[in-house]
Amino acid sequence: MEVGKSADDILASIFTPVPEATPLEQLEETLRHPKKLVYIAISNRNFYWRVHITKFVLDEGYVPINPFMLFDYYLLHTVPKPVVREAINNLLSRCDEVWVFGRLSLGVKVQVGIAKRLRKPIRFYDIADLPERAVRISEKLAQEEARD
Repeated sequence: MEVGKSADDILASIFTPVPEATPLEQLEETLRHPKKLVYIAISNRNFYWRVHITKFVLDEGYVPINPFMLFDYYLLHTVPKPVVREAINNLLSRCDEVWVFGRLSLGVKVQVGIAKRLRKPIRFYDIADLPERAVRISEKLAQEEARD
């Protein structure tokens, strides 16, 4: 026990609200402890879940990179698909991990293949219970669901 401190002093130090970090303190924390970037792979069929999936990744403590949040649906078809795909693949290559949500469409399978070749950790999630929860599953199960 510390000498010179009363129980009230100790309790006050435990229960005193911690002030919010200033923008400069937040920046310093980010630079000292950067969070991993997670590329979100979802099929066009699950486009409408993009916000829930992005929130899920944030809630897990990672920084989500969601192409559907950045490029909408091929920028509403105002840019050629190959240009958007190249940008998406560049983002995928810069991310630390790839998380796959829902069924494996052809495009998602290609993204998984790129991630594997780049030796990125990959996670698979079943999203049947969204918006309540996403459930982590094995790659084998994700591939089996794609055959349904």
